[in-house]
Amino acid sequence: MGVEPHEEPGRPLEETSGNPADRSPDPYDERFAGIVAHLAAQDPRFVRRVSAPLTVGLGVGDLMIVVALVATVMFGVVPLAIGVHAGAVPLVVVGVIGCLVLPAGAPLVVRTVLRRTRPLMP
Repeated sequence: MGVEPHEEPGRPLEETSGNPADRSPDPYDERFAGIVAHLAAQDPRFVRRVSAPLTVGLGVGDLMIVVALVATVMFGVVPLAIGVHAGAVPLVVVGVIGCLVLPAGAPLVVRTVLRRTRPLMP
């Protein structure tokens, strides 16, 4: 048994029902779409700046996390483990520096590189 939407005095049904199908189309949506289409015709880069990001593929944050993880494992954990096992002090030093610097440094490098290659990205 569901609750039937009812029309409150002074307020139309589309405002009280909560169902998006009952709502009348917003005139500002069409106006905004027209403005964006006009600006896109003048400057195609504008649409790239204001469009919602696609959910397909890796985002910038995901890329930063993956690069930091891979770099830390390759240049931090692996040299540290080999250095401790073999007793090689230079590998231990490289591993410690890699474990300390790369988790914070790799995302900063990714962000810098992406800003240079794709400058319109936020």
